[in-house]
Amino acid sequence: MRGEPVKVTQGERAVVARKMYFREHELIRDAEKCVGCGTCVAVCPEEAMTLKPPIVEDGRLKKRAVVDIDEKKCAFCGVCSDICYFNAITFKIDGEERGSVLEEDFPKLIKEVIWNEALCDPTCNLCEMSCPTGAIEIGEDKERPYEAITVEMPEEAYDLREKCNEFFDAGKGYDEFMKLVEIYPEKKIKIKKAEKYHRSFNFDEGKCIACGWCQGVCPNGAIVQKGMYEGRIVIKTEKCPEDCRVCIDVCPCKAIYGSPVEVNSAYCMLCGACVEACPEKVIEIKREKIIYSHAHAGTWFRAMGNLTNEIAYAKEFYSRGINKMIESIKSQIEAGSKIEGIESKMEDTESKIEGGI
Repeated sequence: MRGEPVKVTQGERAVVARKMYFREHELIRDAEKCVGCGTCVAVCPEEAMTLKPPIVEDGRLKKRAVVDIDEKKCAFCGVCSDICYFNAITFKIDGEERGSVLEEDFPKLIKEVIWNEALCDPTCNLCEMSCPTGAIEIGEDKERPYEAITVEMPEEAYDLREKCNEFFDAGKGYDEFMKLVEIYPEKKIKIKKAEKYHRSFNFDEGKCIACGWCQGVCPNGAIVQKGMYEGRIVIKTEKCPEDCRVCIDVCPCKAIYGSPVEVNSAYCMLCGACVEACPEKVIEIKREKIIYSHAHAGTWFRAMGNLTNEIAYAKEFYSRGINKMIESIKSQIEAGSKIEGIESKMEDTESKIEGGI
């Protein structure tokens, strides 16, 4: 029936589609990319997303948790696609990939890798080797050698150069100049081409999960990475079964290791996949801040309550309210409004606020 959503599952791929007279919506889930972190479940305004539990045998992960979409509840807003850090969900309208229908009112999560070529060692490829998702590829820019090209000239060429220099009047003596030039046989002049080139840094944002490995291993500080969350992970190792390695298996960042397990917090992106996979529920993610672009949609602010703790959530709204007040005051001053003592009050307010957005 036209307008009625349908779901088709083929292997690891599930497509939820709704065809209308003038428009077609598609939501595509790729289970191979899904790590089962549950972020889309937390932000879905219609509660159309659920996680199928992982399969664990003898303390090892056999199959990750994977998101399932209820086609009867889905509103085709595309919020889940925007929020997914692993590009496991694609939202399409009329066959074209799109962002959320909320557009600029819904934020873009920060995921960025900045490469400084001036600091990069041309002989190093640690970033490429350490990237857990293969998002970085180091190559050679054949058009930009960093080793000098050498040209070996016959000795007679130097004598000719001296003679040629005698003719310096523009437009004069051209015939005489040609008489002095000798055409050398082919291969008389030897050119040694460069064998080393400047590096090319190819970054696939679609594969990047902003784990920070590239930044951490770079010996020269040539890479700066920006991720989505700030916070910490807590594992109650005293409650972990002795032979359980599920969190190690599921971690997309390779940040969990050892026995008893430890976390390399520098490379943990706080995605929550380990929390959802842990059979003993002894892992806790404490997100204190979400790094994102501007947002106005109520859907996002409701989602923040699920993604962060109560203190971070309250601080976010308090900061936003204060910053709006400050901007309002500034605009009045710039417009020439005469409000007694307003500038001093504004400065006092700004000094009391920490970490505005």
